[in-house]
Amino acid sequence: MDRTTEWDRRLLVISGSLAAAATAWFALTFVLGAVGPTLIGWLLAPACTAVAIVAARRTAGDVLVPAPARRFWRQMSVAFGVLTLSLVSQIADSVNRDLSMTMRVGMVTSLLHAVATVLVVWPMFRLPWGAPSRGRLIATVLDVAILVAGSGIFFWHFAAQSLFENANRASLGSGLVLTASGVVALTAIAKMAVTAAASLDGRSLRMLRAAFAVGPAGVALSPALVGKPYLDASLLIMPVGSFLLLLAARLQSEAGANPRAATPGKRRWSPLAYGMAAATNALLISILVQGAPGVLPVAVAAVVLTALVIARQVASMRENEQLVDRLDAHMLELRQKEQRFRLLVQNSSDVVTITEVSGLITYISPAVLRVLGSAPEPMIGTNILERVHPDDRAAIGRQVRKVAAEPGTTSTYQVRLEHADGSYRTLEITSANLLDEPGVRGIVSNSRDVTETVEAHERLSYEASHDVLTGLANRALFGDRVEAAVGRLRPQQRLSIVLVDLDDFKTVNDTLGHAVGDDLLITVSERMRSAVRPTDTVARLGGDEFAILFEGLGGPDVDQVLERIADTLAMPVEIDGHLLAVRASFGVVDCRSGDDPGNLLRKADIAMYEAKERGEGGYQRYRPGSEARGAERHRITAALTAALERQEFLLHYQPVVTLPEGRLTGVEALVRWVHPKRGLLGPAEFIPGAELTGMIVPLGDWVVHEACRQAAAWIQELGDRAPGTMSVNVSARQLQNPGFAEQVARALRESGLDAGRLTIEITESTALGGGATHDVLRALRAMGVRLALDDFGTGASTLSLLANCPVDQIKLDRSFTPGPGPAAIAGAVLQLARAMGLEAVAEGVETPEQAEQLGDLGYERAQGFHFARPMTAELVTVAITEPADLPVPL
Repeated sequence: MDRTTEWDRRLLVISGSLAAAATAWFALTFVLGAVGPTLIGWLLAPACTAVAIVAARRTAGDVLVPAPARRFWRQMSVAFGVLTLSLVSQIADSVNRDLSMTMRVGMVTSLLHAVATVLVVWPMFRLPWGAPSRGRLIATVLDVAILVAGSGIFFWHFAAQSLFENANRASLGSGLVLTASGVVALTAIAKMAVTAAASLDGRSLRMLRAAFAVGPAGVALSPALVGKPYLDASLLIMPVGSFLLLLAARLQSEAGANPRAATPGKRRWSPLAYGMAAATNALLISILVQGAPGVLPVAVAAVVLTALVIARQVASMRENEQLVDRLDAHMLELRQKEQRFRLLVQNSSDVVTITEVSGLITYISPAVLRVLGSAPEPMIGTNILERVHPDDRAAIGRQVRKVAAEPGTTSTYQVRLEHADGSYRTLEITSANLLDEPGVRGIVSNSRDVTETVEAHERLSYEASHDVLTGLANRALFGDRVEAAVGRLRPQQRLSIVLVDLDDFKTVNDTLGHAVGDDLLITVSERMRSAVRPTDTVARLGGDEFAILFEGLGGPDVDQVLERIADTLAMPVEIDGHLLAVRASFGVVDCRSGDDPGNLLRKADIAMYEAKERGEGGYQRYRPGSEARGAERHRITAALTAALERQEFLLHYQPVVTLPEGRLTGVEALVRWVHPKRGLLGPAEFIPGAELTGMIVPLGDWVVHEACRQAAAWIQELGDRAPGTMSVNVSARQLQNPGFAEQVARALRESGLDAGRLTIEITESTALGGGATHDVLRALRAMGVRLALDDFGTGASTLSLLANCPVDQIKLDRSFTPGPGPAAIAGAVLQLARAMGLEAVAEGVETPEQAEQLGDLGYERAQGFHFARPMTAELVTVAITEPADLPVPL
């Protein structure tokens, strides 16, 4: 930034003009002699020093100049102020009456000149030596001594010597003062010439050296001024030196707070020192040849200078030896560091690469063999971009351009590079621009293999949004996609959500194990995914519950897809030796723009439970008002679940007797609910709700276990008098459960009851279920459990049913029990049973007349209120052991 002011420019013009005028006047006077009043020419010198004082004071007052530099220039302004007084005093000593000048130096002038010299050289003496070592300091001091001694002998021979020849006491004192001042000045100038200042600007310091070098150069003119008393060397030295000093002050101000360092070159003044010694010896030879006076001082100086040069050479040699030793130590350390670096690079798990901007490899570390399976040597000279995955080349190009834009720029990114086996490895690369580094000249990259880390992260991200077992979307991802699909749904577009629940899947896990259940879930997911479009989302929400999102599909189109899925799932699949088929219930909701995604899932859930309640699979579309029905189902489910947990259910047993004697031959288990508020409830109060909600399955399981336990307990307690059979009613939902047979087997095992004593009663409509129901019935018969066809005659009773359904007993419905009218149906049923080899039991016998008629028809077993109402297990025991104590006759 240019900080030059108008004042600085004016001072520069004034000082330059005065210096030019003084130089021109001095040259003309030297050639032509004194012309006119020479006083005018003498006045130019103090005028120039006065301008230099102003420039130095301005630099000393600049707040942006460092404090040490301001102090230096303040001292220089004071020194030039005294120097200006000494010049004025010298003019007063030398002026004649006619304003001509004759060089004379009085004692006051000499003293002022000496003080000015000290003030000038003092700040120069305070400048640091700038020597980095002891040897270098000695060499610098010797250089100064050689320069001072050599310059001093020339100053003595050509200038000061004449002052002492034929001098009176006054001129002799002035000569001594001037000689001492000259020696001190020469010493300061020589020190400035070989040293540097950290606080002074480098350009300013060079200008100062030039300014103070003008003095010795001007003194060299002294022999030529002999016989010209109207001229003095200071008349030329002061204007030129003052102008150079002003330039130095201006450069210092321009540098401001950031001066440029000035460091002397290595061995910079050694040639000059040798030249000074040679010049002194040449002067000695010249004096000897000419026979001129003053040979002794010159000879002594020549000897001293030669000794100093020899000492300087010895010091340099010793310094060189130390430098060589240090260089050897540094080279050894450098080799050790290089070896350490090479070992670190060669054994590092990271790949270090140096490439050109184009991607050309100039160096690659041995770790590339471990990371990419390629040796490093063949890769040098190839382009690294050839190994980059095609999808990553644009990205890595942007990164390289970013790094190459500016020296020192770094960037970290990931890219896939091809392995020697053809696969791709993911590398995390940190690249740095070292194109300007002479030892590198390239882009340096450290590459770390993060393939496993990236794959683990991707796997975790995948698992966070997908079901681990089936690979389908999970609940979170499905919810996000539903929300996104609803958000972009337009009024004329269609969107459907379907919730899917596998019927009785829990039984598969309970009876066949979770491994079989998991394989079945995988099969279900694959079949569902293959039955929908690639754009549809199939998700597993948990357990055996799935969901499907159909975008752009609704109404009958969705129904067709669901029928296709149901047919696909119904196809048996063999898993671990088990042939399994799946039946599912679907809940469908059609979406409209602006619907709440969470509310849609709730509606689909309600519709799915409605489909499930039918017990036959299939799909159900959401209908307004389903919430109330769903709430009631949930209430019933919660109540029945709590009742099971609190053991509020119990069994009553209705005896089955022989005809005509009425002897107890078996019992039928009938469930009751001891409600905490409503008291004892019969099956009509809660069985429909259990059927509706599916709670009939866990409730029926409890009934079977409890009935088997009680039958075994009676056998243990009563022996041969115990009821011969235990009949248990089961629903269609229970028989559709593939694991029902295993539940019965477990109840028999746990109770120890013989299978032949257990009778499972089913209805005619249940027997017609086919499929899984027939498989369960055959499994029950295979283990020895008796089967009874309950309420016979009220359903679709056919001869084919009796022929194909493996039952042991038929129970005549109470509506066909003989009354006042004919008993033809009861008789026909009995004849049919005998023809099929089945046992017949009459139900609903409430009067003695009915019992008598049934006996006459040939029925051997019957049950009804005429014989006994359903009773607790304790009363059954009493009826067997103490029949007289019963409230009603048995």
